[in-house]
Amino acid sequence: MSPSTVSLVLNGSEKIKKSTRERVLKAAADLEYRPNEMARSLVSSRSRCLSVTVPALNHVFSDVYFGEIISGIYQQANEAGYKILLDIAQESFIAEKEYLNILRNRRADGMLYIASTIEDRFLLEFEEEHYPLLLVNHYFPQSRLNFLSVDYRKAATLCAEHLLQLGHRHIGLVIGTNTFTGLDFRDRFFEVCEKRQVGKSSLPWIGCKDWDEQEGYNATQKLMSRHPELTAIMAGNDRMAMGAIRWLTGKGLRVPGDVSVMGVDNIPSAQYATPGLTTLKMDFFQVGRLSCKRLLEMLNRTRAECAELLDPHLVLRESTGPAR
Repeated sequence: MSPSTVSLVLNGSEKIKKSTRERVLKAAADLEYRPNEMARSLVSSRSRCLSVTVPALNHVFSDVYFGEIISGIYQQANEAGYKILLDIAQESFIAEKEYLNILRNRRADGMLYIASTIEDRFLLEFEEEHYPLLLVNHYFPQSRLNFLSVDYRKAATLCAEHLLQLGHRHIGLVIGTNTFTGLDFRDRFFEVCEKRQVGKSSLPWIGCKDWDEQEGYNATQKLMSRHPELTAIMAGNDRMAMGAIRWLTGKGLRVPGDVSVMGVDNIPSAQYATPGLTTLKMDFFQVGRLSCKRLLEMLNRTRAECAELLDPHLVLRESTGPAR
């Protein structure tokens, strides 16, 4: 057969009839043929590598949130025959425009940027450069950047409605304010409460830079010392919620008898917390997998853009109950 026929078969083309495809694949198996990926990338002008970048946050790779997303990306990339190139957006990465050089120099065919922060405005350069970029579980309002994220406004609606239905009217909010998703969650949470005649004076909140247990612990301490009438703490994620529970129980307060606590994410340890944590299930593995799939669709020209939101789901456990 001609080299072009063999090439079409090995590249998965459906133009070749079934009998011919089977003969080529059998010959490839008999000869233990393995494609030379470097040669293929030179011919196709594709590196078959995807850049996966995370913000410069403390202990980013030990966080289950990033681990689940990266695992989903890896699975989808691996199934499609792609490798991933992992980077942290440190100062030099930004100052030297490495985020653009990776794509300019064809070290990667496209970039997946996980959970960008408000400070990562350098990403807006991609609007002019037209390199393939997809924001994972984040978005920049009023920008044309592609994104796939959990719907944080819907998440806030589910959380607020759950606490309001339990009779809570004095709710403290502990939320990270360094992401647009966090700000959207806060604003929507307030909107839902205000529609039920719960004013902002009954909804004190503390903005945090980090999203960990210590921030939840410290913020809860401040909220409860200033507003002892609070009957519920709404935390921006499960780790912060666990920090809140630790402070409350350390002060002899019952959860949920005195103060209910609710989180967001449904990380694996949420079900083993004491008490079990009421939270929202956000399938971050699926977020990573679908984000990678959408970027590959854009690279293959089967999709022009992506602006997709995934639904969260309420997970009821023991940390929330009727207001005292």
